[in-house]
Amino acid sequence: MKRILMLAAIVAVFSTGLSFAMSRWLVSRRQRQAVVNVHDTAWLKRELNLTAVQARDVEKIEHEFQTKLNTSCAEHCAARFALGDELMKSKPDAEKARADVERMNQVQAESERATLDHILKVRTLLTDEQARQYSAMIHDQVCSMTMGTP
Repeated sequence: MKRILMLAAIVAVFSTGLSFAMSRWLVSRRQRQAVVNVHDTAWLKRELNLTAVQARDVEKIEHEFQTKLNTSCAEHCAARFALGDELMKSKPDAEKARADVERMNQVQAESERATLDHILKVRTLLTDEQARQYSAMIHDQVCSMTMGTP
């Protein structure tokens, strides 16, 4: 009886460890697959088998997009710092703080629209099969991010 209990305990510990290891491996594998850089032209060229002309055009569109995003980021940071400065005051002006938050929201919305425009522009350069693959990448990226995820 003692041997059966000892064997059952060993099997339970072993199966728990194996289950944990498999779960951890599957989760880490899924996370690595979800991490893609659709803004890296060299990566896109390799993943989508882009032609040299497509890669050049994507790079040009990407450069324009990054310039817009950098400008938006600077505007968003300026509004956020203004909000922070207002909130540091002993008596913050609620209307000024709300205006800073609204400016942050406006810049974020502009960034989202710029992102959509960018995605659609890139798609116009792709073949049907490349566009399908690109759309799947974008879908996975959009649907795997949660609020606050960079």
